Amino acid sequence: MTSTRAPAVTSSHGDGMMRPTLALAALIMFAARPAFADLKVRMPTVDYRELEFEHNGLITFDAKGSSLNRAQSYTNEVGYGVLPWWEIELEGELASGGGEHLMWEAVTLENTFQLTEPGKYFFNLGFFFEYSQSTLRGEPSGVTFGPIIQKELNDVLGLDTVHTLNLFLSRDIGHNATKDTGFSYAWQSVIRTHPLISPGVEFYGTIDDIAHAGPTAQQQHYVGPVLVGAANFAPYGKLKYEVGYLFGLTPASGRSAIRWRLEYEIAF
Repeated sequence: MTSTRAPAVTSSHGDGMMRPTLALAALIMFAARPAFADLKVRMPTVDYRELEFEHNGLITFDAKGSSLNRAQSYTNEVGYGVLPWWEIELEGELASGGGEHLMWEAVTLENTFQLTEPGKYFFNLGFFFEYSQSTLRGEPSGVTFGPIIQKELNDVLGLDTVHTLNLFLSRDIGHNATKDTGFSYAWQSVIRTHPLISPGVEFYGTIDDIAHAGPTAQQQHYVGPVLVGAANFAPYGKLKYEVGYLFGLTPASGRSAIRWRLEYEIAF
């Protein structure tokens, strides 16, 4: 996946790391629950001073009559790179079970913190935190947080690849909140063949409560191919896309799913 990288921070490494570290220390005081209104892999880099408009979609398929058959979720968000190490996004979430009407489920405030300068260390590291305010009566809100880990491998067997891993914990908060601590992972590996189109593979998984994970059959796990790319219309911005077809690995996942992501970004 191609991305515009943030300018290097001009302060020393110690000072550059201090500000995001202090911000994260305050956020980790909260526990979290992920809002699975979409499946996507989040990147550890921040596009400083870029305004972004993003749409994500997900449709699952299963046996006729299943709640996972043609279940849908959509998110629309606007974001901005406030600082070289901090991006904030405001998101609206729509979702429905199979055969049900779409409902507006939540308004979410997302934060991505870039912890390292791309390529400077063995891994590119970031941290993600979101607060999701439920718009459904009687449903709890939640928070989600965790590390973003990325490794770029250049000219290995003649291929340039990038591998990104999200490891997130989650927790309900507010009215009717449970004490469950959820866990989710998302992995994407992409071969950088051309800026307009690059193939890859993705893995996603969800455990509702890591203290009582239960049998694997009751967890959601997906794997499948993905295509990613970007078209640069400088100075009028950049259009990015991702489209993936996922296969459910457990009964709780359904048979398959298709997901997509469209993002327009422009620098200010």
